[in-house]
Amino acid sequence: MTARQPAGSGADAVRQRLGTSVAAVERVLRNPDLRRLEIAWTLSVAAEWSIVVALLVYAYDLGGAVAVGLLGVARTLPTLVGVPIATTFADRGRRTPALTAVYLAALATAAATAVGLALDAGLLAILVIAAANAVAFAAIRPIQNAIIPSLARSPEELVAANVTSSAGEGLGVLIGPGFGGILLVFGTPVVAAAGAVGMALATVAFTQVRSDARTGSSAGATATVRPHPGIMAGIRVLRSLPTQALVMAVFGIQPMVRGMLTVLIVVASIELLGLGDPGVGLLNSAIGLGSILGSVGTVLLVGRRRLAPVFLLALVFWGLPILVVGLSPTAVVAVVAMGVVGVSNAVLDVTGYTELQRTVPNQVRASVFGLFEGYVAAMAGLGGIVAPVLVAVVGVAGALVVAGAVLPVAVLVTARWVLRADDIALVPERQLILVRGVAMFAPLPMTAIEDLAGSLEPLHFGPGETIMRAGDPGDRFVLIDTGTVEVEADGAIVRTIGPGGYVGEIALLRRIPRTATVRTLTAVTAYGLDAADFIAAVTGDRESIRSADLVVDARLANRPDAPL
Repeated sequence: MTARQPAGSGADAVRQRLGTSVAAVERVLRNPDLRRLEIAWTLSVAAEWSIVVALLVYAYDLGGAVAVGLLGVARTLPTLVGVPIATTFADRGRRTPALTAVYLAALATAAATAVGLALDAGLLAILVIAAANAVAFAAIRPIQNAIIPSLARSPEELVAANVTSSAGEGLGVLIGPGFGGILLVFGTPVVAAAGAVGMALATVAFTQVRSDARTGSSAGATATVRPHPGIMAGIRVLRSLPTQALVMAVFGIQPMVRGMLTVLIVVASIELLGLGDPGVGLLNSAIGLGSILGSVGTVLLVGRRRLAPVFLLALVFWGLPILVVGLSPTAVVAVVAMGVVGVSNAVLDVTGYTELQRTVPNQVRASVFGLFEGYVAAMAGLGGIVAPVLVAVVGVAGALVVAGAVLPVAVLVTARWVLRADDIALVPERQLILVRGVAMFAPLPMTAIEDLAGSLEPLHFGPGETIMRAGDPGDRFVLIDTGTVEVEADGAIVRTIGPGGYVGEIALLRRIPRTATVRTLTAVTAYGLDAADFIAAVTGDRESIRSADLVVDARLANRPDAPL
């Protein structure tokens, strides 16, 4: 007979997970560089959507649904080439200056959009300016996604940072189109100008980020990449990670539906729902509000090991609400449905980008995300082309039904293989847990933790064996996985160390011979870290040095509370 679960234990577990998740988000917000990055991202999304609303209305007034579709193509297809090229430069050196340059380019093209609309430069000129602006803005996300793991301190903080990014995006999508819709009474140039001001504020915010965010090796990567990564290096990595490539492929279908929806929202608002031009901003703002609400829920994903099932569920509910609008085309249904799309968008972004960040090697992350952004642009452009054709063939309501069915069908076809994504990791989880448990490593960013965990060499000792002897030169740092060891100094046993403990740091940090002899009391499995890798990691971070000094001082003094 199965024992009954104590009353309230389920609720307690949820509260405990929620508390852990909120704490991780708080750590993200207390991290100055992550906080500035998230502020810049939120402002840039709001600014970009203000510009998009202005461009959509301008295009529709000039040429209807066809002109809106052309705008979608102009804003998406150039990123096929532009974004992958921009992101490869980020992988060749320091990513923070690279992203600063991208923000400046986005600001310049946003200002050019406002000027072009004010001068009524015509559809062709506006399409050219819109294309340049789209390339600059689209390059922000992949470089940012490559930087975040370098700023996050743990996998939980990585998910929390993505949750914060998703919330910021939702807030931006809420404010940008909503504010833009209000400003439309003053004309599209005013809306675009407001977007340019927002992009200026975003640029200022990001220039305050102080982290170098350099590229580096990601030990444990299963793909071989060249010293100077680029587009081909990213392609080689994806070829070696077919499951993750499939995740990207399925993830990229959503932008196609989004490209269709961008056109359909304009046409449906004016021709089907009776909301007029302001309805374009209203429906897009509903997506933004949903994203904010969804981001609150995604906090519970922090610490969750398996994200693929949630990823697939989010894809399904990204499409179904659009289908519902086609079947029941009323303003209330449309607003609610777009809110559900926004909720799903938040969950999809957090799960999808985290899956990729977990498994793509650090030195080619920007390149891979750049390739993904190019693919996203192609799919969004395809959606912009297909939507007007669907409207002409099956009408606005029929086009909504078709667009809404795409993602659920894609999930049915690919779910079996996508669910395997959670079983792939660059670095085994046990090694990550051991490294993260060492106090002197705790201040290091997640990418450095990955490198250390991937560099560990498995060691095995029988009972009574000597792991290291006093007076010998220090050659490695040893982490105890299972079993127990004793530490002898000056002829006395000063401490015993069990799983999760470590030995060998004093000789490496002080550059002196071993100060103690370490023997096994039981069979021991452990991991060794080469002296050079250990010293490079600890001495590369000020907080790690301070923590290491405290450990060494306590152990040399044989204090009973010395860290294990």
